[in-house]
Amino acid sequence: MKKLIIIGGVILFAACQQRENKVVQTIIDPNDASEMALLMRDMFSQLEDIKQKIILGEDIAKEQLNFELIHKQTPTDESFLKEGLIPMSTAYAYSVEAFNKQPSSKNFSSIVNNCMSCHTQLCPGPLERIDNLIIEN
Repeated sequence: MKKLIIIGGVILFAACQQRENKVVQTIIDPNDASEMALLMRDMFSQLEDIKQKIILGEDIAKEQLNFELIHKQTPTDESFLKEGLIPMSTAYAYSVEAFNKQPSSKNFSSIVNNCMSCHTQLCPGPLERIDNLIIEN
């Protein structure tokens, strides 16, 4: 009889428990939509498209990138305006210009390397995402 009461109590307890349905939300773009954040999201999207074309062996000869200078954009907050931003932004612009003159996997990789260098020194948050742009040989 005791066993029946204990088993009944356990079943009743389990039936009365409310199950929590937790919704896990992945944060894709954690920063507000400042000019700089929007520009970098656009750059990533376009570079991701070009990477896929390179991987698939598609012709990228007519691909052209047109981005504003990064350091001329309003940042999410002033902490993003660090020493080294202007030269890194300028180097990035040169690598984009080289790609536009001669779209190639090599020049694409140069752009990605500029992204990695800048974010390694100034803002490491997006490095994991940028790493997805690297074309493995």
